[in-house]
Amino acid sequence: MAVCHLATLEIVNSKTMIYISIGSNLGNRFNYLRRAVALLKESYLNNVSCSIVLETNCILPAGAPAKWNRPFLNMVVAGECDLSPDSLLQGLKDIEHEMGRPVAYERWSPRIIDLDILLWDNIHLDNDHLTIPHPEIHNRPFLMHLLELMGIDERTQQVLQNSPYLPVNCFTNSFTLSPSLVGIVNITSDSFSDGGLCYAPDKAIEQAISHAANGAVVELGAQSTRPGAIIQGPEAEYQKLKPVLDGLEPFMKNGEMIVSIDTFRPEVIDKILNNYSISWINDVKGELSDDILKAISSHKCTICLMHSLGVPAQKDILIPFDESPIDVIKNWAMKNIERFLSLGFSEESIIIDPGIGFGKCALQSIEIFQNLEALKDLNIKVLVGHSRKSFMQAFSVHPAKDRDTETLAVSELIAYKADYLRVHNVDDHMRFFTAKHAINGAV
Repeated sequence: MAVCHLATLEIVNSKTMIYISIGSNLGNRFNYLRRAVALLKESYLNNVSCSIVLETNCILPAGAPAKWNRPFLNMVVAGECDLSPDSLLQGLKDIEHEMGRPVAYERWSPRIIDLDILLWDNIHLDNDHLTIPHPEIHNRPFLMHLLELMGIDERTQQVLQNSPYLPVNCFTNSFTLSPSLVGIVNITSDSFSDGGLCYAPDKAIEQAISHAANGAVVELGAQSTRPGAIIQGPEAEYQKLKPVLDGLEPFMKNGEMIVSIDTFRPEVIDKILNNYSISWINDVKGELSDDILKAISSHKCTICLMHSLGVPAQKDILIPFDESPIDVIKNWAMKNIERFLSLGFSEESIIIDPGIGFGKCALQSIEIFQNLEALKDLNIKVLVGHSRKSFMQAFSVHPAKDRDTETLAVSELIAYKADYLRVHNVDDHMRFFTAKHAINGAV
């Protein structure tokens, strides 16, 4: 006989705390988790907080096809909701369908997204289509672990008090969804901090796969823009990118990897748009024509534009010292955003980069960091590329290749002000911010 405690009748008109699990083991798992969280916030939950992300081995029945054995990313989202359990359950199914999960599917098969109600305060519900607490929660130690790390409230703890808590060996890796990272892959011999490390195509491909495994957008660049760099021709630049793109195309085509191309050459952009499944163009010069910008827009690519006063960067060409750097950048951004919108880009497909080190001295760059939140008024995503850059000479004597500690410190200070952090060392960033998130609990 179905059990429905009286408490379930009290939730329809009062907000109660809900815990929902989110899992993905197909395609770009990080992006699917981010999208699911955004849709939950948009339509169903208020005062949302999120756990860290745990990668776990796939749970499969005996005899399952080998291709189903794909690791999951799992997280828990908590929030307030004034819907009934049945209404929220339908909402979760709607999100799954909107994100591309078929209505009919084989049980245990791989899935781009999986949403389940785990807990609903201290409510117990059991009917033909919904059981709360989730009947498998006690058999999923990684979910128990995530709930404990979130610091669930006393009433919910009572639901779990008789459950074994086994955090040891219940996950294979850990991540956080915030901040969003862009991982640099320099296919150059002369970049300022890592020139030559990824010059060989196989090394660049290896680095790109490593960045993507940590949830980062992968940025490929085959033209150094450091002070004094020699600007090569478009064909030479393309020929450096081509073997790397050939190796990464299967990952891009099936959605497992988001790739950005760091180039200001329209000839390079045109060839890449027509031959590869890239997602972003990162323009550090700002001189692209309307025609090439329309082509980028028509391919549904994001445009990232960096503020600069010259490429390569020149130390003696700076924003005037009697002007506010952040005001200069903000005014420049407003003009370019208006142009991009007129050429077919949406606000969601425009990113602005203040261009640390390009036309700014060390003190001006630090001033930009201190006032970075002013760019939020643009209602456009902001990317900051600060990794290992020369402004750090204002407080560090270490050479560029050894500035990852300083980079992490700056990243921590600006993470809440920017939408993307563009960095060389993605692995250390992910480990640092995952640890911070875990200690802080649900955020």
